[in-house]
Amino acid sequence: GAAALLAAYTRALSAAPLATKGASAAVVAVAADGIAQSLTRKGGEAWDWARTRWIVVWGVIFSGWANALWFDLLSRLFPEARHSGIALAQKVLVNQLVMAPALSAAFFAFTVLTRTPPPAQSSEAFDRFDLEKRGRIGYHELNVRALGFALSVWWAAKWSALRRKLAAELLPTLVRGNAYWTVVQTVNFRFVPPQCMVLFGNLASCVWTTYLCIVANRAAGDSSRNS
Repeated sequence: GAAALLAAYTRALSAAPLATKGASAAVVAVAADGIAQSLTRKGGEAWDWARTRWIVVWGVIFSGWANALWFDLLSRLFPEARHSGIALAQKVLVNQLVMAPALSAAFFAFTVLTRTPPPAQSSEAFDRFDLEKRGRIGYHELNVRALGFALSVWWAAKWSALRRKLAAELLPTLVRGNAYWTVVQTVNFRFVPPQCMVLFGNLASCVWTTYLCIVANRAAGDSSRNS
């Protein structure tokens, strides 16, 4: 039952704390993305397994390891948060002012960089450069310069997409996130044992990550209709 699972998690946490927190965060992230895909997938649309693989990377590195290190830092900065209302309020405030906007912006950036299709102009730029320069410079130099040109086009398009996404989604996401996470982290920092804070936060984040997955992966045209 639940008690046996918690005992197994506690044993794994003692043996390999960082690996256990990363693995549990990845499981929660995959579950959240699975719910998000189930809610938004149109009839006949294939399951996006590449998106699932990328959310595992996000879960391990950001939801797991980064949160673990951040919670350790907060525990050292506010050791009295479990007993003092003022220290608890300060701890929650610092978390919401620093980590919450950083993680939300990072999630949008991660999604744009890994999931937004690369612009057609980058491959077209490579082909055009290749045709124009072939025969005038060595083939190896040609491919290096063409690759650099194509990557610059790719990066410019990604950066433009990220700016549009942040402008459209970041502020409403932060407002909703503050309403949700202020309650969650108040409970977490006050009542949950330090070694279980990441697990509790990740379980609570299943709801929030489902929302983030929907927002981060929807097309720009859907943003204005759903804001």
